[in-house]
Amino acid sequence: MLITSSQPGLSFVPRDVLKAMERISRAGFEVWLVGGAVRDFLLGIEPRDWDLATSAGSKEIVSLFPAVIPVGIRHGTVQVHTRTRDIEVTSFESPGKSGILDDLARRDFTVNSMALSYPDGVLLDPNAGREDLRRGVIRAVGDPRARFLDDPLRIVRAARICGIYGFRIAPATFEAMKEDAAKLEQISGERIREEIIKILTSSNLSMAFGLLRQSGALARILPALDAAGARELHEGAGVSILDHTLSCIINCPGRIRLRLAALFHESGRSRPLSGRGDPRSGSSSIAVETMKGWNMSSRLIDEVSTLVGHQICEEAFAWGDARLRRFITQVGPELLNDFIALGQAESLSGGWPQAGGKEQMDRLAARMKNQLGLISAFSIRELALGGKDIMEILGIGPGPEVGNVLKHLFDLVQEDPGLNTRESLRGIVEKNYRQANG
Repeated sequence: MLITSSQPGLSFVPRDVLKAMERISRAGFEVWLVGGAVRDFLLGIEPRDWDLATSAGSKEIVSLFPAVIPVGIRHGTVQVHTRTRDIEVTSFESPGKSGILDDLARRDFTVNSMALSYPDGVLLDPNAGREDLRRGVIRAVGDPRARFLDDPLRIVRAARICGIYGFRIAPATFEAMKEDAAKLEQISGERIREEIIKILTSSNLSMAFGLLRQSGALARILPALDAAGARELHEGAGVSILDHTLSCIINCPGRIRLRLAALFHESGRSRPLSGRGDPRSGSSSIAVETMKGWNMSSRLIDEVSTLVGHQICEEAFAWGDARLRRFITQVGPELLNDFIALGQAESLSGGWPQAGGKEQMDRLAARMKNQLGLISAFSIRELALGGKDIMEILGIGPGPEVGNVLKHLFDLVQEDPGLNTRESLRGIVEKNYRQANG
């Protein structure tokens, strides 16, 4: 619910942010609370990000605070670090009210172009942002083409805000998004990544992705997913790969690793396969290529590509216990819950219409968890016999034969976990290899 007071005040502002504003003000500079914090407060939502605009220059801010991060100092923006958070502080050039008005005129959307003065907390709303909040409209400040030329990432941000708040985009703003979507290719991968992650955890991500596709932005930042909107999940499904993908994301828990896997899990099927290629392998390759372009961590890339490249398929419903144990040891037990969650999301999203759906997947999940508890070695290193034992038993030195014996033992233990004892493995080595080396 929107507040009705014409003077909201600053009582909702955290103590550390107020202290930062007070310090700037006491130094003789104007300071305003701006951006998302004002927007969210007016919507009745607890703000998460705290931004200030001030007549103080970046050098003055650096001198006023003990811990300042020069994130965008060339453009007049720094982060003031407190014990609780980082506060983004942007300097404006002109003194007096014209300075803050110039600042607000350069912001992306009207709902983000409001400010609260310090210390009285009077609302400054030169672009009718409060009215657009009431109507649920995302409208560019001034000329939409100019705003997107300033920063094309605002095209993605518009879709993201709609996904979070359920807003709609003003027609002129949306037309500008379509005209300028190609400029997204100029944006760094890191900035695209941050917007996509926020969209993946938004309450209405289908709306956000729909706006990205309709505007042409999706073809620039996730071309495989954009192409998936034109291909059926399977013949006669009546559902596109894109719609199925979005359903899977929604049906996944909110862990970003898992939602990224759901995002990419069918991307390899968005383009025709040559020969008999596995679409899972293609999807994994697309995930790796895209996430590297977004400068994500190697660990996260490896985990997501493993989830995508080895995702549960229909054949898994017919696997025996030994095959399930091999799968778990291959992908790693730490990812098993995510594999199961992705499979459950797939079943809830119509991925296996002929295989029994959710009930079948639930039974498979129960079997997997049971087999996880029976596995006695997740790698060769966890065998009850090691390389030195093999060399002692067979009277040989280091070499490939030792590795071959260990691989064979590990294969046997995967078939029968009860064999992983020193006595059992020693007996197997003596029986099968001593004679060959005798």
